[in-house]
Amino acid sequence: MSMGRLITIVFIAGSALYAQPPVRRQANATAPTPGQMAQRETDRLTKFFTLDAGQQSTVLGILTNEETQLQALTPQIQTLRTSLTAAVKSNNQGVISSILLQLSNLQEQQEVLRANAAGQIYTTVLTATQQAQLGDGLGPLMGGGPGPGGPGPGGFGPGRGSQN
Repeated sequence: MSMGRLITIVFIAGSALYAQPPVRRQANATAPTPGQMAQRETDRLTKFFTLDAGQQSTVLGILTNEETQLQALTPQIQTLRTSLTAAVKSNNQGVISSILLQLSNLQEQQEVLRANAAGQIYTTVLTATQQAQLGDGLGPLMGGGPGPGGPGPGGFGPGRGSQN
């Protein structure tokens, strides 16, 4: 087989794979419950901090409460985003501004819930040694990886269970 023919076959096969539609979530799939989301986050924090069983139980309770409150905000946020899309498409600048202010308030509430849960875990669950693992940042307590607190993967980022 010639090199040109081989390249052509590889190109056609690659094009066929690239043309496949993306895998989509099933229409009847249900969103995870607050308990499931909290368990997933507890498992992640357990791996990072090596939490014992008692710590895991406390963290799970804190995070289940947080996720329940976060999910209560989700329908309001989704409704506002739908309204924002309509306002943008109609170039209704007054409505755009109003909706963005409302969205900003709800997003602030989400961040407050996340920060309060992180603070509660930090002060009531983690040992001094575990706290020291965070260094100067918040890392995994705010949904990011290890590293300094702040926007991005090591800091505040979108956070746990982000629905936005």
